[in-house]
Amino acid sequence: MASIGISVRSAVIDDVEHGTIGTLTIDNPERRNAMNSAMYLALPDAMDALAAEPNIRCIIIQGAGNEAFSAGSDISEFPNRRMGRTADGNSKAEGYDNTEHKAWAAIANARVPVIAAIHGPCRGGGIAIALHADIRIAATDATFAVPPASLGLAYPIEATERLVSLVGPATAKSLLFTAQVLDAEAALRVGLVQEVLPKTELDAHIDRVTHRIARLAPLSIKTAKLQVDALSTAAGASVDLANMKAHAKACYDSDDFKEGVAAFMQKRRPHFRGR
Repeated sequence: MASIGISVRSAVIDDVEHGTIGTLTIDNPERRNAMNSAMYLALPDAMDALAAEPNIRCIIIQGAGNEAFSAGSDISEFPNRRMGRTADGNSKAEGYDNTEHKAWAAIANARVPVIAAIHGPCRGGGIAIALHADIRIAATDATFAVPPASLGLAYPIEATERLVSLVGPATAKSLLFTAQVLDAEAALRVGLVQEVLPKTELDAHIDRVTHRIARLAPLSIKTAKLQVDALSTAAGASVDLANMKAHAKACYDSDDFKEGVAAFMQKRRPHFRGR
């Protein structure tokens, strides 16, 4: 089991038959899992610890406790960390945003699928974390809001890009202009989340989804993730087709492809090894 830091925890939670499933926990329940600077700084290392697991197949991001996924960035830090300038004249806000972006990028660039399991409030920076996951599954008690306009700041462009990609420009503008709170069903309708489950069923459903992913071919899933991410970022304007084709070729040349075909012909479940 791997464990990193105090407020952002990563751990191997399940060694399933076909690989490992890990979890990253946003652990600040006294403040509804608000993300402070130390947590943003710790998050990339926590993700790296999970990625270093040799048979990792999927990562779950969740909030600690039963009250919230994440209330967003810790606003109590803003006067000292997001306002004014440093001693050398640099913008504190720019430095803070760069730290956030590195944390989000660590989620987006994970080599395996990342699933956000969302219950309770998911606000601002918490939504940004969820936006950088590959799949978002919510409990019926989940609520969502993007409130920078209520504070007088700008939502970071990296998070806004993800928001627009998921819900479209008009809905993104509505959320940003009004800071309105969406319940889980409304979030499902606009495409912010992919599924909504009763809170009592969320954990079991997440287990089913992650175990299904773990049973499938890792190279195929890695290639699919790279392709979809490339095509959905900046409208696919900078897609490296040669790189995408190289990953596809690796699938065709893999032992897993041979195993998948053999299992189909023999009417049995395949056992993929990621090579």
